[in-house]
Amino acid sequence: MKKPVIASLVLGALMVATAALTAFMTPAATEASQRARIDLEAIIPEEFDGWKTDPSAAAHIVTPDVKGMLGKIYNQTLSRTYINGDGERVMLSIAYGGAQKTDLHAHRPEICYASGGFEISNKTKTVIDTAIGQIPVMRLVAKQGARNEPITYWIRVGDALTRGWIEQKMAAIGYGLTGKVPDGILVRVSTISNEEQDSYRVQQEFLGSMLRAVRSEERYWLVGHMTP
Repeated sequence: MKKPVIASLVLGALMVATAALTAFMTPAATEASQRARIDLEAIIPEEFDGWKTDPSAAAHIVTPDVKGMLGKIYNQTLSRTYINGDGERVMLSIAYGGAQKTDLHAHRPEICYASGGFEISNKTKTVIDTAIGQIPVMRLVAKQGARNEPITYWIRVGDALTRGWIEQKMAAIGYGLTGKVPDGILVRVSTISNEEQDSYRVQQEFLGSMLRAVRSEERYWLVGHMTP
């Protein structure tokens, strides 16, 4: 059986399973309702380990997913541009949703960039090493005209770190079987550069520094229950 056919069957099965859960299950509680309120502005430091926010860059580098839909489907969002002593800039975008039901999945960058007219290429699942452990991430490149933007992101659904639609659906279905609705968060970083591998190196260093700077009791919001 050809791979496209297999992929279609898998996606179809997931959609049927999701529909069944939606129709026949009434979740008892959301994960978010059982935790303290998240405050992204307070959780993510404005300066850490040689990185600091660059307010002047925000007006010139506007990421597509900051606009439009984010405010409608998420409870809270955060967008900042950071710069280090070498002049390297990283754009950070975080979006939090308190109830990741089947109709409220994190808006994946490959979708919102494409809807903004960007060409998407080199989409790859991988893991990055950090001081708190290995984090599964998706990498891709969004290009529009002269702008070339390597991107790294992950999505937490409940306590699971996911990459892409299938992993998101599987995590949501697993929670549905327990009668709970998970919360979710998308963590994305990107740089504007034609040097993709160098960009990913910078992004990994930035993410490692950021996660170390976040207080351990609040790190769950970003990566779930991970321990060094």
